[in-house]
Amino acid sequence: MIRFEQVSKRYPGGHDALHEVTLHIESGELVFLTGHSGAGKSTLLKLISAIERPTSGNIWVNEQNISRIRRSALPFLRRNIGLVFQDHKLLFDRNVIHNVLLPLDIAGFRRHDAFSRARAALDKVGLLDREKSMPVALSGGEQQRLCIARAIVSRPPLLLADEPTGNLDSGYTADIMRIFSEFHRTGTTVIISSHDPSAVPAGRQRIVRLDHGSLAS
Repeated sequence: MIRFEQVSKRYPGGHDALHEVTLHIESGELVFLTGHSGAGKSTLLKLISAIERPTSGNIWVNEQNISRIRRSALPFLRRNIGLVFQDHKLLFDRNVIHNVLLPLDIAGFRRHDAFSRARAALDKVGLLDREKSMPVALSGGEQQRLCIARAIVSRPPLLLADEPTGNLDSGYTADIMRIFSEFHRTGTTVIISSHDPSAVPAGRQRIVRLDHGSLAS
């Protein structure tokens, strides 16, 4: 599903975020990206979603080389990717359900179908009873669950989460990881970055470790 071939990413100023990374992730895998802060985890996720472009090398997602993807093709790529950001990127002038509806509105879903999907996604993350609340009224863990609901509402085959538990206590961390595991069991490919080894649950998931931009293990 995802293939990196000798991928490097250098930012202006000469900072090498990734250096000649070769990596293959199969469809349906649950993968944890680990490594110190600044190891290149966020950059790798941004390259998969074409938020960033590699300096060299090739990246394949679903047999499509996205290394030099045209801007006009980006919406079609991202319709198949759910993104969970560190800073949530919620719209604080819209209530909970309208935050979740946003990807469906962009994709042109009919209003009735969109509301049905949005409520199903909120139910999945335990927020259905908060659908009319404003994001500012939610706790940090609830805001993260709202971000997850928005990421999965269009039922993408690939879910990327960048440090989704970085600002949460251990109780919320376990809850968020349980939600991701449930999506994985339905066949979704899930890739989660975390600098905290204790946040990675015990199980049969795959762990990919980065060290100063290089693949360590």
